[in-house]
Amino acid sequence: MSTPQPGAACVNCRRGGDDAKLDTGGWCAACRAETVRRAELPARLATGVAGVLIVWLLFHFGALTSRFVVLWIALGVLIGFGAYKVARRVAFDLIRDKGVTPRN
Repeated sequence: MSTPQPGAACVNCRRGGDDAKLDTGGWCAACRAETVRRAELPARLATGVAGVLIVWLLFHFGALTSRFVVLWIALGVLIGFGAYKVARRVAFDLIRDKGVTPRN
């Protein structure tokens, strides 16, 4: 992807001008912020599902009675964080492909 020219219009909302700061995809800050905001809900849902699954696994296999309980909890937090980041990125790309209407 090439860098947008100065003064170019946003690819999504067609607003722009000399003061528009476009990202590498040609989207203005308002459109990008709206896309990030919309991607938060699916990411949080995926994190919640991953968290419930991790807690269930910890109880099911008795990992909370282990001497390594801190390690298992830290691993669960790391997996949850990874699930959040991946889900947010996937949701961001899917939402961006559809296009958004910025709030203003």
